[in-house]
Amino acid sequence: MAQFTVGGIQFDLSREDVEKKLQSVVPEPVRELFVEVNESRFPIKQALAEAAGLQRGMFTSHDAMRIFRKLSIPIGPDEATAVERFFTALKSLNEFDKMEVQEVVAGQLAKSDHENRVYGLYLRARANVQSLLALKQAMDFQAIVMLARNLFELSVDVKLLDVVPNAVDKFSVFSEVEKLRAAEKIVAFKAKHPASKVDTTIVAGFVSNNKVSIDAQRIALWPETKATKQHPKGKPLTHWSGMNLKERTAKLGHPFDELYEVKYPQMSWYTHSAGSTGFDLKRETYPLLAGVYFELAAMCYMVLLTSVIEKFKLTAADERIKSKMRYAQMMPFTDTDEQLQALERGLLG
Repeated sequence: MAQFTVGGIQFDLSREDVEKKLQSVVPEPVRELFVEVNESRFPIKQALAEAAGLQRGMFTSHDAMRIFRKLSIPIGPDEATAVERFFTALKSLNEFDKMEVQEVVAGQLAKSDHENRVYGLYLRARANVQSLLALKQAMDFQAIVMLARNLFELSVDVKLLDVVPNAVDKFSVFSEVEKLRAAEKIVAFKAKHPASKVDTTIVAGFVSNNKVSIDAQRIALWPETKATKQHPKGKPLTHWSGMNLKERTAKLGHPFDELYEVKYPQMSWYTHSAGSTGFDLKRETYPLLAGVYFELAAMCYMVLLTSVIEKFKLTAADERIKSKMRYAQMMPFTDTDEQLQALERGLLG
């Protein structure tokens, strides 16, 4: 008999208890993790809910994994348990964010321009994480890669705000430059196709009223984009920093340069290796790859959260907030209550 605490509820449970309580229970269809009890395979959350009398919303799959491991009850499949750890790490960081960061930062009304840029990137990252937490099936692989890549680029952006000269001004003006570029394309299309039913009233007005000032700001911040005789169109501006992604990651150095040089090619490799349908890889390969990109997403999420914590000086109110974040990230990789308690003592005291 062992004692466990889940969601603030303490209970005793043994392997014999689990076997007895599941003896008359019909297993639900297994979609991901399962436990083997009485020669049957049960979804891991169904098994713990039935054995411990808990509501399924009160605990995570990782909670169930930890309990069944301690009771020496077989868990499978092996590749899914690894993915579950990385997925749970991302979910755990998101819970930390909700409790320790989100509302505190949202409540700070007088944000500086720099703080507003960091906050905007953080909000976009949170939206990406929320989408990732809804994706766990093999069919979701390409969406997982896309979201992980977007989180990586957001984490690069938030770090560049501290190292690129005039970063805040460039960040703001680039948005206007892109709006102007889009508006001019629509106006140009209408000019070439006057019979088109495209209504250019709004975008043409935007071009007429703002082109001169936006172009002036662009040239002031990015002189290399000014048209010359040798370069009639100037250097194309594809990012507010004036650099491509390779240059941006090289400027930041480790670990961003390594992630770009290794993870990015891997993303392209596996996406294209999946064939024209995107599902030609072996089915067992998808969970393993998903785990890799959940890990990358969690790493980038921590970069963004750290920037928010530092920029908004959240350590002034809670000096342990970074330790709490680290605890949230590492907690899913513990296997026993003893390991979890040791982690808590080491990080939180």
